Amino acid sequence: MDKKVILTLAGLILGAVCSQDPFGGLVGGILGFLLGQAWGGSIQVKGLEREVIRLNSLMTQNTSETVAQDSPSSNNQPAVDNTVPATALTSSPDLEPDTSVRSGAEKTSKTYKESDWNEASVSTFDAYDSDSKAPSLFTKVCDKVRDFFFQGNPVVRVGMLVLFFGLSFLAKYASGAGLFPIELRLTVIALVAIALLGLGWKTRVRHNGYGLILQGGGIAALYLTLFAAGKLYTLMPTSLAFGLMFVIVLLGAALAILQNAQILALMATAGGFFAPILTSDGTGSHVGLFSFYLILNMGVLTIAWFKSWRLLNWVGFIFTFVITSTWSVLSYEPDLYVTTQPFLLAFFALYLTISVLFSMKQPPKLKGLVDGSLVFGLPVVAFGLQTMLLKHTEYGLAISALLLSAIYIALASMLWKKYPETHRLLIESFIALGAVFATLAVPLALDASWTSATWCIEAAGLVWIGARQQRLLPRIAGYAMYALGVISLQFDANFQSDLLAIFKNNGIGLLILAVSALAIALVLQRQGRSVSLHERYLEWVGITFGLTWWMMFGLLELLTRLAEHWVFAAIIVFISLSMLGVMVLSGRLRWPNLLRATYSLLPLVALWISGFAVVWWAGLSSMHPFASLGWLALCVFTVVQYRFLWLQRECREEGVKAAIESKLTQYWHVLTAWLLLGTAYWEMQWWQQAMNWHPVLTLLLWFIAFTGPLVALMVALKRTHWPFQAYLTEYKDRLPIPLVVFTGFWFVAASIESGEIGFLYLPILNPLDLMQLAIVVLLGYLFKSNVFGLAHVDRVYRIGAPALLGFVWLNILVLRMMHHYDEVAYNAFDLWQSSTVHMALSILWSLCALVIMNASRRLQNRKLWILGASLLGLVLLKLFTKDLTGTGNLARIMSFMVVGGLMLLIGYLSPIPSRNESDVSAETKDEQV
Repeated sequence: MDKKVILTLAGLILGAVCSQDPFGGLVGGILGFLLGQAWGGSIQVKGLEREVIRLNSLMTQNTSETVAQDSPSSNNQPAVDNTVPATALTSSPDLEPDTSVRSGAEKTSKTYKESDWNEASVSTFDAYDSDSKAPSLFTKVCDKVRDFFFQGNPVVRVGMLVLFFGLSFLAKYASGAGLFPIELRLTVIALVAIALLGLGWKTRVRHNGYGLILQGGGIAALYLTLFAAGKLYTLMPTSLAFGLMFVIVLLGAALAILQNAQILALMATAGGFFAPILTSDGTGSHVGLFSFYLILNMGVLTIAWFKSWRLLNWVGFIFTFVITSTWSVLSYEPDLYVTTQPFLLAFFALYLTISVLFSMKQPPKLKGLVDGSLVFGLPVVAFGLQTMLLKHTEYGLAISALLLSAIYIALASMLWKKYPETHRLLIESFIALGAVFATLAVPLALDASWTSATWCIEAAGLVWIGARQQRLLPRIAGYAMYALGVISLQFDANFQSDLLAIFKNNGIGLLILAVSALAIALVLQRQGRSVSLHERYLEWVGITFGLTWWMMFGLLELLTRLAEHWVFAAIIVFISLSMLGVMVLSGRLRWPNLLRATYSLLPLVALWISGFAVVWWAGLSSMHPFASLGWLALCVFTVVQYRFLWLQRECREEGVKAAIESKLTQYWHVLTAWLLLGTAYWEMQWWQQAMNWHPVLTLLLWFIAFTGPLVALMVALKRTHWPFQAYLTEYKDRLPIPLVVFTGFWFVAASIESGEIGFLYLPILNPLDLMQLAIVVLLGYLFKSNVFGLAHVDRVYRIGAPALLGFVWLNILVLRMMHHYDEVAYNAFDLWQSSTVHMALSILWSLCALVIMNASRRLQNRKLWILGASLLGLVLLKLFTKDLTGTGNLARIMSFMVVGGLMLLIGYLSPIPSRNESDVSAETKDEQV
């Protein structure tokens, strides 16, 4: 079993048996554990001692070499060795071992240059420290306690401690047994304490601090005596007892300062804190206890005014707040608030002053050194105790946190005015504590929405401070605090999953969230060189979150406050004006990434319009886009969107980013036009359903809707205005694609209609035939203008497509004539069964073949003649398959006669053209293949 465990158990048993009290067992266990810790670390101590001896030898050797080099060669007199031997470092008559080493080092440093020490010893220390890890807090505490018991004169120290406990137990035993009058018992203890003081003063010059230990034990015993006489047995007035205790505190502080003996201060202070615990019977008043501790802490403060003894400060702090915390848990009641709060405030003020004094009383090279454990531990412990005192109040903790924040900010301001450089770390620590308690005051006083808002504002400030100071920790704290601010909104909604339920009543909170996120993004953009590469991507995260919160704020406000029929237009205007503000702000701040965020305008508006269109299409709403000033909202969107595209006409990036941004801008031009056209077509569809137009009128309006933009686009492409020439490919090759597709669908739909308009039908000179003819002409013009990038397509196909559409139009024209003049029903079945229709189509196709073959003769194009012949062959196929079945019909007889005559005419006028060299070479290649 580990030696520490064995000694701890032994101490527990011996302490409990000897004292017949659980507290004695606890003290024995602690002593056993410390003995085991010291025993286990003895090997390390010996190793450190050997290292010190080696370093002292190295210092002596380097000093001798330096003196020899500095002495003139012409001087024959021997050089005087002013160095201090290594033995002087360990045999100093000073009272404290660390003081002797320090004085010896100071004397030695006078005899050689500082650079020699650096060259000779820094590498040694580096080699020694490089392999060691930073000790934990528990290890540090154990080391301090071990040093207390095993450095200097451990026998005297432990003996003094045992004697102190013995006097305490003797007082309790004598009191319980009634052996001697109480006055005599306390007088004996006081005389023993005075004797220890006198003996300690007389032996103060002895080695290893023998006299100091005796003085410390005497002071502790006097504390014990006065506390028992004044509080436990009321042998003297309480005011007199505490006055004498204050005198003893001053005496102990004076002795410690005069002798430069921290150990004396520790013994006196620890004895004073132990005195009321060892003599308590559980019936004492907390006012007396805290008053006594207040006097002890004033002594600690007095010493701190002259000496920066960190261990003493920590002993006082630990004893004070551990004991007060224990009492608060076990005995505090709300009725005791008035008599408890002043002591907590006094303790806090004392140790806050001590933490400042510790930083100010350091040597010149260590000015501004901060005791982080005390600086940050004090507010945590004090506020924890304050929570216990004020947990029954509504705003008590919030006010306390706000006061703490004000205190720390005021202290930081005062120190900044006087010590801006030397105490910078302490100032920053106080600022951080002030910010923390200001942050904590918000949720303690306000609801979750205001807490969220305040934390997000503070997060922006932390990120700004961290970026300005090039420190990562404040920035990380800022990011984390912003996340907590967002999460806190969930607390306000009791973690509901419905977004509307979460953000419905948090409009101002959403607005502050948005501003804070954009502020963080702006800080990262401005301080880009001060943050890491990965943090720069958080600029986009901040912009995204900021705009998202802003859009949610506007959406919820408009949905809540406006009537339903105004919402569609209002949301479009809100999104558009928001992005206009983003563009203006990005220009004022010279923030290019914020301007690029305006790319979201098009998808946001498109998503909003699409959602309403789906609802209308499903029959859930009668809303249409131009209603309730919707047309004005779309105009606002168009102006803002093209303003943004105008600003993006010149790419400000280079490399891959430039290519991506340029390509995105090109697509946005096309998609913007498509969105506007789609919205206009939705409006027309609504009007068509609402007004129940005549079919021909419906086709006329859709004809204008599809061909009008095409004609306007062809005219605009001939101008030099922006954006048509700047983005010629997009507006010429990509934008017309859906228009041409819709026009094709319209042509098919129009071909199904018979053209009934209620009055006389005239072939060609009626709206439907003229509109279809216009489409044929428009298609031919588009193909001629090389729209869709058709310049690389074979000329045969570019001419053949409009010609084929024209041929289809002629057939539809003939079919409509047969419907109107021969009274054939305009449907596929009746038209197919009509012999008159077949006659007309045979004659039409033969005439088309005549025209084609005659043109081939003039152009000497053999392929074109073959095309006409193929059409003529199709006529013959129809004659002998369909028309031949009704030879007795006059119409079919006429079709055979007319087609035959036309074929004779074709043979006379358009014989097959002769082969030219290109045709021959083409046929040769085909044969080879």
